Amino acid sequence: MKEKIYVEIAGIRLGIVTEEGATYVKEIAAGVENDVTKMIKSQKNCSLVEASLFTSMNYYSRATEGEKKVKNLETQVALYQANLNRLKRENEELRIKLLNNANNGNK
Repeated sequence: MKEKIYVEIAGIRLGIVTEEGATYVKEIAAGVENDVTKMIKSQKNCSLVEASLFTSMNYYSRATEGEKKVKNLETQVALYQANLNRLKRENEELRIKLLNNANNGNK
């Protein structure tokens, strides 16, 4: 169920409509507040808008890298699954051959 959660970042009050819980949204807002504040304090001539844009670019960059890593891992998992399936088939074929050889040896 969606609810409206209010947070304040860099003196700006925002109302966010979300299905996420208030604790999660406030945690995210606190992280953004911290990053924007650090940027403003570390760069003498950095405005709130500039700090917000740099912070957004940093988050977007990390999200993009995370997506690339997820795709890479999904590809690896698919390869591992294909290999596992192939090995299971080979194992079953060998098991059948062993049983046939054992049965032929008993005759």
